[in-house]
Amino acid sequence: MKKSTKEFTPKIIVKNFNIENEVKLFVRFLNHPYYPQHRNLILNAFKELRNLLTDDKKNDKKILTKFINEFYEENKKNIKPIFKKSNTIIDTKGRLALNTLAKIMNYKWEDKSIKYFAVPTILPFSPFENNVFYFSILGEIKGMKNKNILMIAMHEISHFIFYDQLKKIEQQKGQQLPVDAKNYIKESLTAFLLNQKAINKILKFTELYKGNPEIWGIKIQKGNEKPVELFNFIEDLYKLICVKNKKSFQIFLNVLIDKAFIISKEFSKKKKIWNRYGKKIYDTPRFSNLYSKAIKIKK
Repeated sequence: MKKSTKEFTPKIIVKNFNIENEVKLFVRFLNHPYYPQHRNLILNAFKELRNLLTDDKKNDKKILTKFINEFYEENKKNIKPIFKKSNTIIDTKGRLALNTLAKIMNYKWEDKSIKYFAVPTILPFSPFENNVFYFSILGEIKGMKNKNILMIAMHEISHFIFYDQLKKIEQQKGQQLPVDAKNYIKESLTAFLLNQKAINKILKFTELYKGNPEIWGIKIQKGNEKPVELFNFIEDLYKLICVKNKKSFQIFLNVLIDKAFIISKEFSKKKKIWNRYGKKIYDTPRFSNLYSKAIKIKK
């Protein structure tokens, strides 16, 4: 009897809304040391929380529990069909999209027990941890155009795959990529990946997918060449290594990580600017010019 040659693909399991877990997420991101701008995102989305929250974190937990419970009850009729629709999207397209992403990243899952869990959240962003990602349903609840679960799933799972590939590269090099460089590379790489034709056919973007706002405007300048967006820098490197020279995605990633090590301090400078100003960068020319000042790298 012949063994099956079918590649293993993890399941994406959509879990239901959980208020207790949601409170923990709110507490975490209202006070997150690495993502200080997330507090502003939450308070801008829920302006009433500005007056309700105190300096006492224990009291805040009670306030948030009451607030989220009430929000859920008021929007239960909207939340339930969003959950149902999300389940249907993952059931019909999740496996195909995941296989396509893995093929682009030349990745195979070694752990055959792995699963990815998708959890709805009313946070105005979609965080992740380990093999769990949260997909924001706030925009859809408010009747706005919202990123659907499949797009968020591929965005976040591309991070999981990247981290696994990066871990092996770091082990080979005997050093870890600094966290700020890792952050900018993973987000820019994801934006590049999700714009690839093979996966775009499934996700059906009608325009360029720009990814995380934090990477917008970050520019790289090779030698005396014209500065380009970090996204385009990654795209050009991929075309050179994988398309023109027909090398593997792993070789491309190795070269990209080597370059990220060289300019890691510059990424940390950008992160400090983002942490201070956040999205105000795009409304204020002075901040925008500062943030988009090109990071120079040898050709």
